[in-house]
Amino acid sequence: MASYWSIQNQMNHRESLSQSRRSVTAVKDILVALLDAETGNRGYQLTGREDFLEPYKRGVREYSKALVQAESLGVHDKNQQERLAGLKVAVGQVMNHLKNLVENRRRGIVMTQQQIVTGKAYMDECRKIVKDFVQYEENQVEIKNKDLTRSSETTVIFIVFSALAAVVVTAFSILKCGLTLSEEMSWKKCSGIKIRK
Repeated sequence: MASYWSIQNQMNHRESLSQSRRSVTAVKDILVALLDAETGNRGYQLTGREDFLEPYKRGVREYSKALVQAESLGVHDKNQQERLAGLKVAVGQVMNHLKNLVENRRRGIVMTQQQIVTGKAYMDECRKIVKDFVQYEENQVEIKNKDLTRSSETTVIFIVFSALAAVVVTAFSILKCGLTLSEEMSWKKCSGIKIRK
């Protein structure tokens, strides 16, 4: 029973580690999509050529998928939930800002310095949230790795103890059966009963 509990505990630790890694990947994917969108917008602003918008279009397609993926992971930590909610708001600001810049450029309106500064501030907020999210998860992964190591060690101890207990019980049973058989043979010999082989 203790071995089962220990193995179950180990499996829970592994799943928790896996979920932390998946959430880090999903949040980083959001940032990658935003960087693509920002890069495409920048190229378009400089050249006015639509073919420079390909990274922007890819970023627009991918950021929403990455956001849905991050939200679907069921992050349970309250601080991380708040970070995800904040990231969703910040990402919305970035994407709305980039969309307005692209639409303005299509109408011949060139991006202003203030718009560049505003866009940078929005992106910096996203970077900060992602950095904080990832750093927290990495700290959690370190703790979870230690828990997994402890759980593995406990499992080994339970298995070794169970094996030793089985050997002791088996040895005791053999000795007990051997003495019982020996006693029975002695009694039959003394009472004159023939022992069949």
